[in-house]
Amino acid sequence: MAVDRSMALSENWGDLLDPRFSKIYDTEYKERINGSMVPMLFNGMPASGSFYIVGGMGGFSDLQDFAGSITYDAPSQLYDTTFTFPEKALGFKVERKLKDDELFGKMDGKPRGLAISVARTEEKLGAEIWNGSFTTIHPTGHAGGDGVALCSSSHPYSPDDSTTQDNSGTTPFSASAVEATRRIGFTSILTDRGELAEVNYDTILIPVALEEDAWEIINSKGKVETANNNANFHYGRYKLAVWARLASATSWWMIDSVLAKNFFYSFSRVAPEFEQDRDFDTKVSKWSVYMRKTCGYAEWRPVYGHVV
Repeated sequence: MAVDRSMALSENWGDLLDPRFSKIYDTEYKERINGSMVPMLFNGMPASGSFYIVGGMGGFSDLQDFAGSITYDAPSQLYDTTFTFPEKALGFKVERKLKDDELFGKMDGKPRGLAISVARTEEKLGAEIWNGSFTTIHPTGHAGGDGVALCSSSHPYSPDDSTTQDNSGTTPFSASAVEATRRIGFTSILTDRGELAEVNYDTILIPVALEEDAWEIINSKGKVETANNNANFHYGRYKLAVWARLASATSWWMIDSVLAKNFFYSFSRVAPEFEQDRDFDTKVSKWSVYMRKTCGYAEWRPVYGHVV
């Protein structure tokens, strides 16, 4: 006998609620992600397999004099970074009587809350990179590809050259400190062959406690921190990233955003999946989200950090 699919059966109440919950979840999740710092600081990438390997930034030599034959060069194989994708999941249940009594206020808060939880988890995955940037062991369980912290005075040029470079400082945030750090990017950050990497720190990453100072540095037309009426060299020069999830109220970072998009990643092995199921015996319907994501970096040169 054919099933009459035009009738909404009471035992399928979970299926009837699902479009409503999916819309609430999708709307809240999109709003949260639109305000996330992760897309600004990381390059979103799909991934396949159980792990993903990314190499560092090797450089070419200068062009050679042409004497009838091309001179060929190959960049050095720098440090590899392996990314894995831990499983993350969470769910909620709704009893049948909540639907019968049309307690939508109580029900609707559940998919909204789950969407907030998913977006918050993704934010924390990204924030871990910066909150652990001055420690030797990376928060996700490994050091950087070269074996030291993201911001360190001990970055070797390459596996074949133990000469070290420094992308860490201890200077409190100020206009003069921003300018000194900007110059370091252009003059002191080198490739594995000792050539200038020409790093352009165009983004300032700060905690909320430093937002007012940073805003004044970037937006004041007159020179900051002085009574002189000179024009402000920093006016409109930098993008500002203010992140409430930074653990320190005083540490700050400068970033080459173009270079960072090549080496800082937010990998999605499985994007968040919102799913529904029903338990016949208990008259409880269940919704869950499952995902496999991670954040990380393959190259330290896009960043200079000050731990204060």
